[in-house]
Amino acid sequence: MAIKIKKFTITRSKKWLSLSAAIIIIGVSIFSTIKILTPVKEEEEIALYTYTMKAGCNYEVSLIENEVYDRTVMGENLVYPKSIFDKLKVNFYAEFIGYPAVNSDIRAEYIIEAKVRGFHTINGEKRIVYEETFPITSKLGMKFTDQAFISEEVSLDFNQYESFINEVKSILQADPESETELVFRGRFESKTKYGNKEEEFAYSMALPIFQSLFSIDKPADIEKTGSITETSLIEKSIDRFIIIVPGTIILVMLLLIIYILMFSTMPSEKEILLLRFKAIMRKHGSRIVRVNRSTNISMDRVLEIKDIEGMVKISDQYNIPIFYKADEGGLPEDNKFFIPGKDFCCIYYLAPSNKYSTFYYLSGN
Repeated sequence: MAIKIKKFTITRSKKWLSLSAAIIIIGVSIFSTIKILTPVKEEEEIALYTYTMKAGCNYEVSLIENEVYDRTVMGENLVYPKSIFDKLKVNFYAEFIGYPAVNSDIRAEYIIEAKVRGFHTINGEKRIVYEETFPITSKLGMKFTDQAFISEEVSLDFNQYESFINEVKSILQADPESETELVFRGRFESKTKYGNKEEEFAYSMALPIFQSLFSIDKPADIEKTGSITETSLIEKSIDRFIIIVPGTIILVMLLLIIYILMFSTMPSEKEILLLRFKAIMRKHGSRIVRVNRSTNISMDRVLEIKDIEGMVKISDQYNIPIFYKADEGGLPEDNKFFIPGKDFCCIYYLAPSNKYSTFYYLSGN
């Protein structure tokens, strides 16, 4: 059985408004579809070569033979007596590891030294009075491939640094505060096919001098990371499943356009008048009165008003309602609204009229 699609009436303006809206929606949906199907290119940094560098130390304290301790070597994080102190042994280490292994040429060098400073504190600020550097050991021009490991053990006592400080005090005839630190500093340079990277390190540890009982605060290891990167344009595609949404919208709008073009008809003159009448009643119904018959209407002077807004203004000005007499279909008889007066009658026609063309035409604008 064939399905019959009922035709519907629509005004010309609403028809073209509906068609225009559907075409605009189709255009937007097509644009969205193109955007979805077009891969998005984004800049992304790609690491070609990465590395980690570490530097630190471990230590032990040697004592001279004595009757108090049954051992002459003490580990870290203890309290040590200066009276039987012999040597401080510090093992410094550093490493540089690159990835991936691309036969990178790594050069390394380091210096181990002690720094002695005298200072005076003013308003919480250290101001250096003197400084002296005591070189202990160094190595230059070390070569490695892909990975570099450095380890160096040094032994020292504090007598040399304490003697220097005492000598300075006697020369200066002053007793500034003093500090001594053991410094392990150096650098790694890695040469790869992707480029070169250089990292420096400086690891220091305070030495407790002029203390009868002392401990050593070992700092945490230094750790650095880095990379050689390049920026590339990466295509990132959107989930193609999303294309169903604009595709469905396009299909629905095309069907709507076909339906409007094939099954819409222009309203008849009577339907147009009915639509106008309903619009007027929705907007100005409170001012309009339906009557069964027209009486006491002066037709000696008739003013045909151009639009309903003009009628509303006259109604408000003279405080007289707008009247109409309904025909059998409920529309105003002769398609007219009127405002009766003693000397004139104002008339507005739903449809243009030439009946009173020789008289006045007023507009609400």
